[in-house]
Amino acid sequence: MDDIEADVFPEDERTNWELLKNPINLHFYKNDKGVHTEIFFLKSNRKCLKRIRDAMLLHNWQEAAVYYNSYIQALEARNSIKVHPMASEITWRIGTEILHHLPNATAEDFNAVYEQLKNNGVKNFPKICLEHCFHLLLNGQMEEAKRQLSIGESWRYGNFSIAQGDTKKIIRGYCGFLDYLKWCEKKSSTAGTDEASRNHEMHSYFRYASVTLKDIISQPGVWDPFVLSYINMLEFYDDEDGALQILKNYAYNKEFPTNPNAHVYLYQFLKRHNAPDAKLISSLRILHSLVPSHELMLDLCSLLLSNNHMSDIEEALTVSMDLLEFSSWKCDMKAWSCLQNIIKLLKQKKRKEVVLKEWHARRSLWFSFHFRIPLARIDMLENVNLLQIKSDVLKLLGEHFLEYRRYAQNLKRISESKTDECKFRDGMKKRRKEKIEEEEKKMETKKSK
Repeated sequence: MDDIEADVFPEDERTNWELLKNPINLHFYKNDKGVHTEIFFLKSNRKCLKRIRDAMLLHNWQEAAVYYNSYIQALEARNSIKVHPMASEITWRIGTEILHHLPNATAEDFNAVYEQLKNNGVKNFPKICLEHCFHLLLNGQMEEAKRQLSIGESWRYGNFSIAQGDTKKIIRGYCGFLDYLKWCEKKSSTAGTDEASRNHEMHSYFRYASVTLKDIISQPGVWDPFVLSYINMLEFYDDEDGALQILKNYAYNKEFPTNPNAHVYLYQFLKRHNAPDAKLISSLRILHSLVPSHELMLDLCSLLLSNNHMSDIEEALTVSMDLLEFSSWKCDMKAWSCLQNIIKLLKQKKRKEVVLKEWHARRSLWFSFHFRIPLARIDMLENVNLLQIKSDVLKLLGEHFLEYRRYAQNLKRISESKTDECKFRDGMKKRRKEKIEEEEKKMETKKSK
């Protein structure tokens, strides 16, 4: 594509699809036999991709669209030339990105481009169908989205279709998910009536969705949206045992990849159905081993403290200190208050040595992470309460870091002096008011005489 026209393209009244449909002129290089040479193909692709990249970086989307179609034209001349396996995916990714940014793009433009991409990228046919489905769903075209998924699921192309096993599995899962969305529509349309549980059409969508989703989530993988959809339907029909069995298999099956969300879903289900604390704690302990910074660790601390067993309280201390070692929690008041309460409770139960043992293992890290003087200055300006509670924790841990604690003490003195000053001013105002009232009474008595 050495002879690509490099002139600036005039803006006219052409539609976005016409911009993609009409490529700029190309001069094809051929050998003596009239066949396009590999040198032509490599040069044209390299130059055209550079033009596309430059136009996209400058957000010249219409110009990028014209060069993009020139790139498509070059790929169509690949009959006797080996094409890099990534070429079709590059075509797909660039094309959709350009189309999403073209002004006034219509649904017809998207459908036309997706159909063109499917023909050019055989290996990516199912993936393009899936992406096309997502686009249709965003525009509320559920029936057409289901049709695209069916096309992608039934696609066959020699050995290529065998290599697309995982993609086909995901497509099948989304087929069940769309049936679930239809079930949700029917449920909401009959909400608040006795007809909801007896609606025949609603039951039909439940059967379609449950058969597909149950088959997908029984296979090893991460199927979070499909699991939640299936559990929602089972809970609606009061099949708690079936839902619990699904969640346990999803969380505890060793053949499945490690997935913290599986334990979150199990805990939330158990909590909704008022399960004993022991089961709740068991599910959160596993979550703690996987994600010690998860927000549900505060729930785990509360559950452990409610048991009032010494071992559980000691475990709560470890959990709360683990939580505060992550930057996302270092300024959280709830986490610091939780730690403060646990330390106080352990000291009341004469288990100070447990606190000190846990503290000495983390002391060097915590002083550099939580108790530096610059942090105290920031807290003094932005979060006085946090500075105070961190100072109290230091005191409970037996640390006499006076330079840090002095900031909190100074704030306390300032607040006390302000309180005293306010009390003094209030007293002065009261005395003045009383004096004025006495003088008024004297004047009234003189007038009466």
